[in-house]
Amino acid sequence: MKLSLLFANIFLIISPECGTALFGEKVRTFYNNVAARFECAKLPDDRTCAVLFDEDDCSGWQMNIKEGYTELPKQGFTDFLGGGLIDRAKKNDAEAVLVRDGCIFIGYDHYKDSFTTGLGDAIAIMAIDGNAYKNFAEEKSMKHMDEKISAVDCFCKGFAFSKI
Repeated sequence: MKLSLLFANIFLIISPECGTALFGEKVRTFYNNVAARFECAKLPDDRTCAVLFDEDDCSGWQMNIKEGYTELPKQGFTDFLGGGLIDRAKKNDAEAVLVRDGCIFIGYDHYKDSFTTGLGDAIAIMAIDGNAYKNFAEEKSMKHMDEKISAVDCFCKGFAFSKI
């Protein structure tokens, strides 16, 4: 309840010229989007560096990323069994990431040992002042990596802003 009042007050300050019906719809949409991110995007308490999400609303698979280099698994035959009921983490399928406060996440288009292409395109996300949730499709600088990540690096130590 406090969260909804906070967002309503913010919208009153930001958009006082909005009509009542338009204002109510904008507040509701904004609140639902923010609330969904707070509810679905949670980091486990095991010092996970980041969490990759299959969908930007956190549905589908989730993959906890530890520190260091990680290759996402390739889509296997068992992923097709059950008519799509089996949904496991796989390369070229992630749409969003939640990075732990004090950590840096780097997503690559290709595996480290890809001798023909190298790592390819990459994105880097630094979580300096709190956890950072990024939807790749919504961020202009990350749009090219939406459903393109095959491998990641994640680091939480050795930076001035590191918390671990």
